This record gives sequence, C-alpha cells and structure tokens, in this order.
Amino acid sequence: MERSANTKPAATEDEEDYAALIYQESQRRKAEAAALAAAAGKNKKKQSISKNGATRTSTRIDGSSTKRVAEGKAVHTRKRKSSEGNDDEQAPKTKKVAKKQYQYSKLCSADGCTNLAREGKVCCRHGAKVTLCRHDGCTNQVIKGGVCCRHGGKKICSRDGCTNQVQRGGECCRHGGKKLCSREGCTSQAQRGGVCCRHGAKIKLCSRDGCTNHARKGGVCCRHGGKKLCRYEGCTKHDQGGGVCRRHGATHKLYS
Repeated sequence: MERSANTKPAATEDEEDYAALIYQESQRRKAEAAALAAAAGKNKKKQSISKNGATRTSTRIDGSSTKRVAEGKAVHTRKRKSSEGNDDEQAPKTKKVAKKQYQYSKLCSADGCTNLAREGKVCCRHGAKVTLCRHDGCTNQVIKGGVCCRHGGKKICSRDGCTNQVQRGGECCRHGGKKLCSREGCTSQAQRGGVCCRHGAKIKLCSRDGCTNHARKGGVCCRHGGKKLCRYEGCTKHDQGGGVCRRHGATHKLYS
C-alpha cells in the first residue's frame, strides 16, 4: 500500500508533459507575433517618412516651376509689347474715310397726314415751300436747272413732237431707247430672244388660276405673295420697310 501511494500513475505523467509542451508552444508563438508586429510598425514609420519627404520635394519643385513659368510669361509680354510698339511706329498712318450718313425722312406734322415732310416739318399740301418751274403758267416742281421734266429738267426724246423721257441714245423706248420686238409692225419691248411676250418670249406667269401677271418670287406675282404686302388690315400696297407701306409709316433713306 505505501508503494502505490508514493508512485504516480503513468497516465498522469504523460498529461503533464503534454501540458508543458503546449504552454511552451503558445509562449513561442506569442513572442513571434510580437516581433512581427514591431517589424510592421517600423516599416509603416519608414513609409510615412518617405512620403512626407517626397511631398516636400514636390512642393519645392512645383513652386520653382511656377516661378519660372511666371517669369517666362512676363518676358513674353514685354517682348510682345515692344514688337507692337515698333509695328505701330513703322506702320503708315491711314486716312480716315468719313462714312455716308443717312437721314430718315419724317412724315408731315399735320394731324392725319401721311405725306412726307418737305420743309418746316410739313408737306407741300400743308405749307411747305417748294420751288416751281420757272416757265410761265407751269405749276410742276423743279427737277433740275430751275425747270421741271417737261421743260428741260430731264432730257426728252430727240424725235420731233415726242415729249417722253430719254432712256438710251437720246431717244425714248418707243423710238429706240430700248430694243423693240423684231416682228414687223410690233412696237412692244423685246423681252427675250429679241421678241416680246406676245410673239414668243418665255416669261413665267403667276401660278394662280386665272392670273396673267408675271411671276416675281416663288412662282407667284406680287398680288399673290411674290412681294410682302403692308401688314395693316385691308392694305394691298407693298412693304417699303418695317412691314408697312409709306402711307402707314415706312420711311426711305436720303443722303445727307
């Protein structure tokens, strides 16, 4: 009985050995983990230090480059100004040409009058002084040289007894100022091919049914839309400017 009390069984000794080995292994692994953590911390510090140094150097480089760029721009602007000044000195001075000025004609100041004002802001009907032809008994307005068209203000056809205005070669249209139709006995003006419309000249007519007027624009005559009409209701006159005719306010330009 005494021998069994002093001696331990073999199973308990083996368990103690295993426990000691496990403890040693755990301590060894803890030491390895601590060493790895310390090494990782050192590497992070080195990387952060290298990054900070790179940013500092990059900022220094950027600052120097911006300074160089600014200096280059300043030199370029100075050279450009100096070259412009030399060009201005060398370039010859050009004469300024005065542009033609236009004066828009105004309407008569009388109430309800749509005529153009002549003198004193009124038309001839309401008191504007207009010079008349110097021939006795003639009430026409002067055109040139103190006379009207009939009495020499414009050239008249050289044919005896003809009072029409000259068109070309000292004669009116009827007497040769414009080409006449080549057909015998026809006194109409030639349009195309030396003949008038009646004898074969091809001229486009208005595309509207029953209309015999000449086509102006878009295949229609002025009455059917070839030219713009006055925008006032019931007015069939052509647009002279601003969408209205002269009676409703359109003005024409006069040389000053």
